[in-house]
Amino acid sequence: MRTVQKVSNNNLLFPFSFIYQDTKSPQKELSDHIHDYYEIVYVYSGKGTFFIDDTFYDMRQGDVFLIPNDTIHRAMPDKDDPVTSTIIFFSPTLIYNILIDDAFSFLNLFERAKKVKNYKIALSQDNQKKMEGQLLTIDQETVNNQLGSKHASLLIVHQIILDLYRAHTDHEQHLIERSTYGPEWVKEILVYINSNISEPLNLTELASQALVSTSHFSRVFKQTTGMGLTVYLNTKRVIKAKELLIETNHSVSYIAEICGFESMTHFHRIFKKYINMTPANFRKEHKITRAH
Repeated sequence: MRTVQKVSNNNLLFPFSFIYQDTKSPQKELSDHIHDYYEIVYVYSGKGTFFIDDTFYDMRQGDVFLIPNDTIHRAMPDKDDPVTSTIIFFSPTLIYNILIDDAFSFLNLFERAKKVKNYKIALSQDNQKKMEGQLLTIDQETVNNQLGSKHASLLIVHQIILDLYRAHTDHEQHLIERSTYGPEWVKEILVYINSNISEPLNLTELASQALVSTSHFSRVFKQTTGMGLTVYLNTKRVIKAKELLIETNHSVSYIAEICGFESMTHFHRIFKKYINMTPANFRKEHKITRAH
């Protein structure tokens, strides 16, 4: 089946891409586990587990997953019955953001998902058919590439977001069933890390907290989350640092400290490795956004 490459900096005029009915995990196409773009993932068939922001979700037919920017995520399809899904990647800069109705904005769907920590919507059969028709139309627009095809695709994405916003609001009335994937101690450790990310966490301490050996911890943690402990800790810390650099006037050294980095040198090295610029340059680039 045809796939379109993910959003890249080479297409800044239209930072949007579409992967239609693919049987590979979309996250395998990413070089990292976080990015500045938003994702909508729709599952047609198969089974698997989606790890999003400390939580594991079962992947089933008719499920939609919302992935805001700077959110750790990884899809893990079942090896015997892999997931077939369509993925929409887009920059929030493409989304209509003028507030006509104070109760609704398109990007608020992702903000709401992050706030309530619920990234999954299980669509009804009628809504599945509607969603599949919308995704097919985007695919046709992408293939045919007629005049206005990009505009047409973006209009459909806006309608999809509106439909999902309504469905997501309905789902807030009851808890979404979480996956039973992975041992309980891993889930407890993820919560512990999230609550103590400013502390100098290490493998020995966390293994002791989980009451398992360090070798067992390392192996099972990577097997369950799809990433090693060091990568996971660095990613969580970089995400927090990005938020603080944009939203506060704290000094870079103070941000390094409260995000749990060992030193300023460590902070600069890890931040530049993940974001491809220094913390100071990142803050400068987002100065206008912070002012607003």
